[in-house]
Amino acid sequence: MPQKIFARIIVISERKIIQFLITVAIVLWGGTISFGSENPSTMQMSASVPSVGIEMDSNMKFVSLSLKDSVMYALRNNFDIEISKLNSKSSDYDITIEKARFDPAFSMSGSLQNDEVPSSNLLQVGDATTTVISPFVSEGRIADAAIRSLIPTGASVSLEYQIFRNFMDPSPFQLLNPSYTNFVEAKITQPLLKGGGLFYNRSLIYIARNNKKISLAQFKNKAIEVSNLVQEAYWNFVRAVENLKVAQKSKERAEDLLKKNKIQVETGTLPPIEIVDAEAGVASRVEAIISAENTIKDREDELKRILNFAGDEIISDADVIPTDKPDFEPRTFELKETIKIAMEKRPDLTELHLATENAGIQTRRRKNELYPALDLSGGIRYTGLGNDVSDANDSTFSESYQGEFFTLAFEIPIGNRSARSAYNKSKISERQTKINVKKKELDIVVEVRESVRQVKTNIERVNATRKARELARKRLEVEEKKYEVGRSTNLEILRAQENLALAEFEDTRAIIDYEISMGNLEKAKGTILDVYDIKLEEDPKT
Repeated sequence: MPQKIFARIIVISERKIIQFLITVAIVLWGGTISFGSENPSTMQMSASVPSVGIEMDSNMKFVSLSLKDSVMYALRNNFDIEISKLNSKSSDYDITIEKARFDPAFSMSGSLQNDEVPSSNLLQVGDATTTVISPFVSEGRIADAAIRSLIPTGASVSLEYQIFRNFMDPSPFQLLNPSYTNFVEAKITQPLLKGGGLFYNRSLIYIARNNKKISLAQFKNKAIEVSNLVQEAYWNFVRAVENLKVAQKSKERAEDLLKKNKIQVETGTLPPIEIVDAEAGVASRVEAIISAENTIKDREDELKRILNFAGDEIISDADVIPTDKPDFEPRTFELKETIKIAMEKRPDLTELHLATENAGIQTRRRKNELYPALDLSGGIRYTGLGNDVSDANDSTFSESYQGEFFTLAFEIPIGNRSARSAYNKSKISERQTKINVKKKELDIVVEVRESVRQVKTNIERVNATRKARELARKRLEVEEKKYEVGRSTNLEILRAQENLALAEFEDTRAIIDYEISMGNLEKAKGTILDVYDIKLEEDPKT
């Protein structure tokens, strides 16, 4: 019975009912399919969550799915999509890591040193002089605080404060004991050649941002691949269901012929041996139905695998009912315009363009590293002195105790083989990425041409199979009329029925192939997500 294909008789326990209600709540939950990352960018699908209809009575359980529902469900639950989403999320932090190079760093340090060493002194008592060994005590305390940062030009800037406390005993020449000496120093070191410039120092951020865009392109490409897999699996499932209907119609025709033959045998107008051919025809149709039912379950399992239904015990056991039917509406395509759209929309081509841009950035970095190091440093220092911390700080910014300094440092590696090799290797990599772009563009052109050609071929096939089906139907009608007047045989009727069933199979296959080829063309154009109103959006904050 056809119901066996669409529903499975089960016994619903109380526990199953609870599980089912939880599942329905999850599946029917409305909202937006979100692929957002917390920081700093988000991706989301601005399409509705699939309204997956689950209908159930006391004895049956099934899931009704449209093609769009299936695509949306797959994009929410497919493991490959989840992995690709996490890759994109991870790339957000790569950008932050590169930006963190310019974060200021604060440091503090302190040191304590106490020395007590023997010291020899002359001691004169009257006319006598003697040598006396006494301790010499030296105490040092140093506290230092500094903030340092790298700025986008490549310069390193720092601001440092240090205070030094010194105590000596004995101290015949120290007017201040203990004494406090401090200084405040502001310093900047700017590379003028190697390592200098805005582009060089921000280039790793540019690369990280492009890598983020690459991960988004990869995510979109994976979504396109999964969507196309779903549409192929869905239409193959529909094909199997339609083939079962054809097989059932063929069986009904054979049973009708057998019924007529039995009546004729009972009335004596047909010998009993003629029933054998009719019974054989019915038996062969039953075998075709059994095979079609098995094919349905195979195609259903393949669709469930892509949709990741296997993770839910209830849904994985449910029978799937496809609600979309093949609708043959021939379309025409202008090849050049289709190729142009593909060049603009294909995310795998976008990915290669971004990889080429990254390779160009890396080449410019390597070229900068060929230059010798020429660093200019400069700064200003204020020094203070006092018998306590307050006095030392008060005298720090006096113009009398101000100092400036400038340094120019030059360094060039003899031969510079490492930098030259890295630069040449980077140029080769850039050339490779450009070749990859050209190759991908050629592949896209070929893929689009093949897809357009396949669509046109399937349109012609549908027209041909429809005509063949109509002729086979008329042929059967003719044979049935001839049979009624005794001018045909059971064998001819069965052959005509078989030819009609075959023509109906071919017609169904041609229409389904047309639907699949349309999906393949949208995939080749990179627009299959647009067909299902699915949009991947990136937060501009990246």
